[in-house]
Amino acid sequence: MVIGLTGGIGCGKSAAAACFAEFGFNVVDADQLARQVLESAGCVSQLRARWGDACLGPDGRPDRRWIAAKVFADPVELAFLEGLTHPEVARLRQQAVLDAKRHHVVEIPLLFEKNLTAGFAFIVCIACSDGVRRARLLKKGLSEQEVYQRINSQMTIAEKVKRSDVVLWNDGEPFFLREQVAALVGRLSAP
Repeated sequence: MVIGLTGGIGCGKSAAAACFAEFGFNVVDADQLARQVLESAGCVSQLRARWGDACLGPDGRPDRRWIAAKVFADPVELAFLEGLTHPEVARLRQQAVLDAKRHHVVEIPLLFEKNLTAGFAFIVCIACSDGVRRARLLKKGLSEQEVYQRINSQMTIAEKVKRSDVVLWNDGEPFFLREQVAALVGRLSAP
């Protein structure tokens, strides 16, 4: 079984994914795959060709903060980056869930925005209040402007909730999210 996991930035998708992993699920993180693709030699070459050395850190690897500022401020640049990385991320994601003897959870922040819902047994959305997610993002070191840009680059939480099969609310303590995941896992059949 392959489950899609989504939610807004700062809602706790990764925390939920860690809970699924604790219960034996193979967790595939689309953001981690995107980082892997972004750092590939072919991708770095294309980034440098478009943006110059400014997009690279002192270690020669892509400066994700610089790139995020660039693409979240300009839809054309975001489309370029997604066109460069998304096909390979999709290939790696499909490859990661081939083992039919295991349950899989695929964490995809933009699952609905990029129309990636096909192939999942069902979709789980992690949601929380706007105040909680803003506080989490500020605590991670994002500025108010970065928080605003990133939240507004995604579909609203309300719309993601409407489109999802299961919603887990993550305004509370980590153990509450874990209990919700445990209850969901308890209702699933073995692989």
